[in-house]
Amino acid sequence: MVAPHSSIVGFLRVVIAALCVRMLGAWVLGEGAVFGPDGTGAEAAVVLGGHPYPLHILLLEISGGDARALSMGSSSLTCGLLWLWGRRMGLGGAGGWLAVTLPLSVFPGVLAAGDAPALAVVVLGAVLTTLGGPWVIVGGALAAVSVSIKPIALAGLLLLVARPASMVGAGAVLLLLRSFLRPLWAPMPSGGLLGTWWVASEGAPPTLWLSWLNAGAWRIIEAPAWGMVWVVWVGALAMLLTRQEARLRASALMIVGATVVVGALFGSRMELRYLGPAQVCMLPFLGAWIQSHRLIRLGALVGLWPTFALLTQLAAERSDRDPMAQVPPVPLIAAPAIDVGPIFNTCSVDDATRWRHLAIQLAEVAPLGSTIIADQLPDGREGELLWPLRVLRPDLKVDTRGQRPAQAQ
Repeated sequence: MVAPHSSIVGFLRVVIAALCVRMLGAWVLGEGAVFGPDGTGAEAAVVLGGHPYPLHILLLEISGGDARALSMGSSSLTCGLLWLWGRRMGLGGAGGWLAVTLPLSVFPGVLAAGDAPALAVVVLGAVLTTLGGPWVIVGGALAAVSVSIKPIALAGLLLLVARPASMVGAGAVLLLLRSFLRPLWAPMPSGGLLGTWWVASEGAPPTLWLSWLNAGAWRIIEAPAWGMVWVVWVGALAMLLTRQEARLRASALMIVGATVVVGALFGSRMELRYLGPAQVCMLPFLGAWIQSHRLIRLGALVGLWPTFALLTQLAAERSDRDPMAQVPPVPLIAAPAIDVGPIFNTCSVDDATRWRHLAIQLAEVAPLGSTIIADQLPDGREGELLWPLRVLRPDLKVDTRGQRPAQAQ
């Protein structure tokens, strides 16, 4: 039995280490317009309302309205909670330390998005289930509430399989919050990723399920090396090749299945960050193989290289395409080479900081009740101008022209 004092100290060490890595990563990406999927819209929704994921907005309101700060804090908390969950399940704390540095754990933690807080709620619920008694149901229910922050963390709910009774609480809450899963059970093919998650099968469930799953598996196998998605397979092997409880093995294998399903669902539109929750939740299972402190430290250090390769290359892309952003002159880690253009397109738009400054200027000089006209940009990115403007000047009318491409989530 681990002493409570020891658990608290260990938990805090992991959280502080994770927060330091994420603060450094955020500094590398620089300051300017909000950087992250839907970050500008989410921050504006704190004032204006109307966001599709209300719990994310509530958490933003509680935390002061800074979406990136919320991501940094919640992602760091997730690392500590993974450490705690692994220890309580007899797997050790390797998973928490690995989550401190791995790319698909760190990256959501430096973005203005709902990914990190959603996963934190899932893992917090999983930790509560380890307390036994009524906490098993409560923890499962809390984990499922994450879909109202962002459903991207759904794969993490499979940690609850290690405490099967918790699925009762999770199932009940998912039924209540089923509207947040509508793109899965009632897809609208013309609505982009907010309308359907069946992207690879033309907006609706496939007819050939085996080939659909096979395509998803190959998409995971062929994922870019910098994402270290292979950790999912290694974690499953660790559970299969060591003596573990059947429910832990089932949880690990189901997370593998969820990873394949994500690859199958989104097809060519899949971003590596969609696999982040599954990869991060698989990390504690590596504790079955990684027990020594030396190996844990080595694994954490290995993760730093691809993480900062991603962040420095993305920072260079941001400096080129958003020159008014204040990106520090840090050395570029060029290997592994990463195609950061599409990642930037997901998180921002050319001259985003200039757009934000323009919104502030227009708010100061625009006549009362006047109309502001802006061109539509991919994924609603004209919001870099319009959302801050609506917050600063609710009296202004806004109009967009042109045809916007399908909206992303």
